[in-house]
Order: sequence, then structure tokens, then C-alpha cells
Amino acid sequence: MVQPFFLFFGLHPYDHQRFVEIIFLASAFLFFFPFVSVVRAPKEFLVIVLISIFSVFYGRAGLVGWVQEMRFFFWAFFLGVFPFYWSFLSVALKKMVSALVFLGLVFYAFYVVFGAFFLLAKGVSDSAFIISGFANINHAAAFMVLGIFILPGVEFLLSDYRRVVVPVGLIVGGCLFFLVSIVMARGSFVAGLIALIFVMVFFKGAVKVRYCLRLFHYVVLGLTWYFFFYFDFNVLDIGSSHVAEIYRDTGRVALFKEGVAGWLDSPFLGNGPLSFSLLASVPEAHPHNLLIVSLYEYGVIFSMMAFVLLVKVGLICLKGTQRADQTIMSVAGWATIVCFLSYAQVSGLTMIAPSMLLLALATGFAFERNILMEAGSYFMAGFSWVRGIGALVLVAVFFGLSIWYYQAASENISGAPRFWLQGKL
Repeated sequence: MVQPFFLFFGLHPYDHQRFVEIIFLASAFLFFFPFVSVVRAPKEFLVIVLISIFSVFYGRAGLVGWVQEMRFFFWAFFLGVFPFYWSFLSVALKKMVSALVFLGLVFYAFYVVFGAFFLLAKGVSDSAFIISGFANINHAAAFMVLGIFILPGVEFLLSDYRRVVVPVGLIVGGCLFFLVSIVMARGSFVAGLIALIFVMVFFKGAVKVRYCLRLFHYVVLGLTWYFFFYFDFNVLDIGSSHVAEIYRDTGRVALFKEGVAGWLDSPFLGNGPLSFSLLASVPEAHPHNLLIVSLYEYGVIFSMMAFVLLVKVGLICLKGTQRADQTIMSVAGWATIVCFLSYAQVSGLTMIAPSMLLLALATGFAFERNILMEAGSYFMAGFSWVRGIGALVLVAVFFGLSIWYYQAASENISGAPRFWLQGKL
């Protein structure tokens, strides 16, 4: 959304957006890793990292694959440790983080809405104007729907300021649903429906009702705005073709078939990170399916271990959440996680840094009660200079590889954020 006043190392403006992500991941890793005992980490996670490293060594993308591998490792590490640090933060710091997220959603919603109306005043009417800050409408819709599901939890943490937070949150939630309705990405509605079903099945009592009622408020306000402009002014440029597009294949089937066929060629260790982007037979650089990406690039052993770890952690934490007193915050966290995992089966959510940040916050919301009920702090430990120096070395390598990748990328793919899985190699 905000264009930089300078570019690191002469990078393309779109690459600068990804460079912000690199700085964040590097900073978080430098801050957390010296305080984490690797030997206490889940054995499944260590096996997953080792298998992924083997996949890079034998991968088709060569040295470039290490860029994606390190990004995967940094994000996996951050998502793994964040819930523990979040759980032991003071209430004041939690409110501060929630306030930053709330203000970010407020700024983004108002920025896009006001920008859209400015463009409408200039005669520009197309759903593409909703993608501000993202590569395409699917990425934007993913961030928006995740924002909708996590917003009630953020409001709950900021309940001391309810006179401001509740009405502003309602407007922001309504804006986000209004924008999702304009974009009309099928994945956002399917993922949202799955998340709602999950909430209805696994949660109970007044907390579930309050959470769903808050979502209902967002939906009603968003749909009111949507139909007001559609019927009164007809400025949204959304015709009956949207009904046909619900049943139209946008190329996902071909991507899925290509991904499965490529996985069968190298089923155990996969083809290596970023290898799908080498394919000349498909126009996209990733198959738009998290499971197929995992199978194609890392193989079945990695995918099975990751699935087992995900299910194991999910079941433990979900049981703990059901035993504890449920809050809107925990419901919002779980709903956001389920929405993310569902949407990731038809889109590349893992490449969208803002969506990954919302996922991280959702893990803190969802797992906090379970972590606090358990004794000890798991793999959190005291500061270690050895781990600190190791983190510094890894971050330096990460920076070096990332800058090299940026500068080596072809200008032919500079029309969109091309880092990681976006853009052909």
C-alpha cells in the first residue's frame, strides 16, 4: 500500500514489499532463537526440517531452492514459538499487540474503501481495485476473510476501550465483508463456511453465540453496503457473469493434475522448493494447494510427518480448549486457523506475509489456554550465546541468498511480487 522512498540494493518496488517480510522474519528469529532449546523441540519438527533439507539438496531449482527453504524454516519456527511467548506475555503487552493489529485492519479497510471510491469517481469500476497491497484478488480476499474471523478476538482483548473499539470494529468488519463480496473469490466463502461449521461443532454455549453474532453483524453491514451500491448506483461493475463464474474452472484442475503427476515422479523427497515454478507446461508458479505443494516439492514423507504433527498438536490443544473456560479470543483463533488451512487448499496463502501474521496471532489466541494449563514452558530456555551466534549466521545467509535471488530474477516477472512461489524462475 505504501510505496517506499528508497529501495534496498536497487530492488524493484514490488520486491521491496517482500524485503520487509525478510527483515521481520530475520528480526523475529534473532530475538527468539537464542531463548529456545532445540533439543526440547518436538521430534517430528526436527525430522521435518531434516527431510526438507535433503529435498533442497536433490531439488531441481538448485541454489535458489535454499531461499524458499530458509523462509519455510523461519516461518515454521516463528509459528511454533509464538503461541508460547504470547501466552506468557503480560496483559498490557497483549493489548498493545492487539491494538497494532486492530489499527492495521482499520487502516487497510479504510485505505481500500476510500481508494475504491476515489477510483469510482474517476470512472474506474472493477473488482481489481480491491487488491491494494496484494498481487491479485485471491490474495487480498484471503487476508480480508482472515481479518474478519480474527477481529472479534482482537475486540475482546481491547474490551477496556469498547466504546471506541466496538463501533469501529463493526465498521471495519463490515468493510472487509463488503470488499470480499466485491472480489467474489469462491475460496473465501468456502473457507469461511468451513470455519463456521467448525465453530458450531467444536464450541458451545454463550461464547459461540456471541462470536457468531458478531460475525453476523459484519456480514449484515457489509451486505447492506454491497446491495445498496449494486442496486442504487450499479457502480460495482458486477453483472450476472458472477453466477457463471461460480462454476467456472480458473485453471486449478490443470495445476492440481500437474502437481500430482510431478509428485509421482519423485514421491519420497519431492522435487525441491520452488521446483514447480520451473514448469513450462503451466502458467502459474505454484499449484494453489498447500497439500500438493508439500507433496510436489518435499515428498510424501515430509507431508505425512507435517500432517501427523499438525493433527497431534491440534487435538491436544483443542481438547485443552474444550476443558478450559472458553473465550471469544480462543474461538476467533481456532476459526482463523481453520479458515487459513481451508483456503490454503485453493490458493497460495503461505506466500502472503500479512495473512501469515494473522495466522501467527490466531495460534496465540487458540493455544493460550492450553499452554497456561500445562506445567513448564516446553522448549523455552535461557539465553545462549551459541544459539545467538548461530541465529546471526543463519540470518546473514538468509539475507545474502534473498538479495541474490532478487537481483537474478528476470524483469519479465516484475509486474507482481515475484519472491518465493510468485513468478516463474
